[in-house]
Amino acid sequence: MTGEGQSARADAELRLAGYRLHLSAPCGMLLERVTSVLAPPCSVVEPAAQPDWSVWIDEDAQHGVGEEETADRPELVFPRGGPRLTVLDNQGGRLRVGGRYRPDWAAAVIEADACARRTRLVLPAGDARAVRWGDWLAKVFFASRLHQAQWRMLHASAVAVDGRALLFLAGPRGGKSTLAHRACTELGAAFLADDLVLLGPDGTVVGWPARICLPVDLPVPRALGTVLDGMMDGQVRRRLRLAPAEHRTALGVTYSPPVPLGMVVSIAPTDDPGTPALHVVSLDQEALVSAAARALDVPAQRLFTSDLLGLTGGPRTSGPAGAAGDVAGLLSGVPGALLRVGAPAALPTAPVWDALNGLVPGLVVAT
Repeated sequence: MTGEGQSARADAELRLAGYRLHLSAPCGMLLERVTSVLAPPCSVVEPAAQPDWSVWIDEDAQHGVGEEETADRPELVFPRGGPRLTVLDNQGGRLRVGGRYRPDWAAAVIEADACARRTRLVLPAGDARAVRWGDWLAKVFFASRLHQAQWRMLHASAVAVDGRALLFLAGPRGGKSTLAHRACTELGAAFLADDLVLLGPDGTVVGWPARICLPVDLPVPRALGTVLDGMMDGQVRRRLRLAPAEHRTALGVTYSPPVPLGMVVSIAPTDDPGTPALHVVSLDQEALVSAAARALDVPAQRLFTSDLLGLTGGPRTSGPAGAAGDVAGLLSGVPGALLRVGAPAALPTAPVWDALNGLVPGLVVAT
C-alpha cells in the first residue's frame, strides 16, 4: 500500500515453522501489543520481500459497520465467547466482514484481498480492547496453516526444561496449569503454554499463545489479572486470568520459543486408599499414546483457530482432529510418567519435583 503517512507506520514480520506474516500498524504501540502476544512462539524479524500474507492495521472512527449492513445477514459465532463475524461483501476475491470480538464491543471491519495476499483490519479509534483483533488474525494465519501441515493441537500445559518440552496432560481441574506455573517459579523452567500446544510432525512443540488462567491458591500477587468464577463438576472453580504481558513481566516468567518434545507427564487422581498421596510410575508406549489421544480432543479450539472465511488466505476447514495413530510415531522413544495424585487440593505444594526427579531429562531439584 502507498499513500500519505505510510513512512510513519510501524512494520514487522512474524515467522513460525517456515511461515511468514507481515504486520503493519499506524504506530509502534499497536504493533507491539500484537507481537507481545505472538512472540514467542513466533520470532519477530525485519520485514522481508514477499511474505506469505500481510495484515495491515488501521484506526478510523468513521469506518464502522451500521446495523443496516448486518440486518438479515447470517452471523458466524465462534464458541466460548469468541468473535462474531458477518460477511458484508464477497466479490472478485475481496471479502469484507464486520465483526465484534465481544457482543458489547464496538465493531471492527476486516477486508481480505486474496489477490494481494493482504488483510486490512480497521479498528474503532481509541478502543484499547480492539487490538485483540490483530493477534487473533495472526493466530488464525499460523494455526490454520500448521493444521494443514499435519501439526496436532493438544490440550496440555508445557514448559521447557534444559531446551526440551515437558508436557503436562490432565483432565479439567487436573493440575496442568498448577505444575506448569510451579515449574517456572520453582525450577526456573521457561514457559510454553498454559492450555494448548501444537505438536509438529518432527516433534517440535509450540506453546499456543493465550491468556493464562491459574488457580487462585497459587502464590500469585492478587493485584494482577481478573478473578473468574466458574462451575466444574458442581464445584466453584476460581481462577486468575492473566494477559501474557502480565504473566511475563509481573511474575518474571521467561517464555520459550518452540523446542523439541522431551517428556510427557500424565496427571490422574486416585481414590485408592492404598496409594500414596503422590505416586509416580513410568508410562509404557501404549499408555502414553492413549493419554495423548485424549488430549487431542479440542474441537472448539481447532474451530477457533481455523480460517473458516478465508480472512488470512488459509484453508477453510478446521483441520484434522487427529487420533492415537497420528501421535504414536511422534511419541516413539519419548519418556512418559504417570503422576497419581491422591489429594488434588495439595498439588500446589506437594513435593512433585522430588517424585519426578530422575525421570524428567534435565530436571535438577535443589537439595
